[in-house]
Amino acid sequence: MKIVIVEDEPAAASQLKFLLREIGVEDPVEIVIESVEEGIKWFTSHPSPDLVFSDIQLADGISFDIYEQVQLNTPIIFTTAFDEYAIRAFKHNSVDYLLKPIDEDSLRFSIEKFQNQQLMQQERLNELIQKQVFMPKAYRKSFLVKFRDKLLPIKTEEFAYFFIDNGLVYGQLYDGRKLVVDFKLEDLEGQLDPAEFTRANRQYILSRESIIEIESHFNSRVNVKVQPEASFSIIISKEKVTPFKRWFEQN
Repeated sequence: MKIVIVEDEPAAASQLKFLLREIGVEDPVEIVIESVEEGIKWFTSHPSPDLVFSDIQLADGISFDIYEQVQLNTPIIFTTAFDEYAIRAFKHNSVDYLLKPIDEDSLRFSIEKFQNQQLMQQERLNELIQKQVFMPKAYRKSFLVKFRDKLLPIKTEEFAYFFIDNGLVYGQLYDGRKLVVDFKLEDLEGQLDPAEFTRANRQYILSRESIIEIESHFNSRVNVKVQPEASFSIIISKEKVTPFKRWFEQN
């Protein structure tokens, strides 16, 4: 655990380091910062530590001036001889507020409080990761498509492909109908199951079931034939040919 001490009194800084060792935090202090100016320079040019112990009244100002000028997400335990700053301290990632002189029990309590908060944050992070891993993303199953003065419910599996023509995005159905859909291709790409649909190029998103033939094209590209027949040639660039073939073969 890397700790930074912001303290302009050498004796107070030494006592804090001694107490940290006494409660089992071995050699944790990365630097002792003695002024607002030094603090701003250090925090803007170094990776954030795990924890900051910060006095409030420094020789050239108050330490809040550091945290209001530097974007610091590190938890802070404030150490001061005055209790008048307590409310303001808790606006700056404060874990605890220790009044000087600091005793060993109070320091141990603050460290345990910090560690418990870190543990809770890690547990919440683990829960989010688990949800992302084990909960499959829900892809779009259907669309409501405007047609004249109606909204037509269309299942996603009925679309052979989507494409852009004259600035409009169309969905081509297997039954031959071509309907305007109110989405950008970029939006559709994130909503469609990647096992069933792939972005072929800037103009087309294809369903795997629509593909009936893949033929060589010049410059190591390929031309994809689909059913229903597309209005424009569907050319896969040289860079995308390999991932396109892998997608088609593996899914």
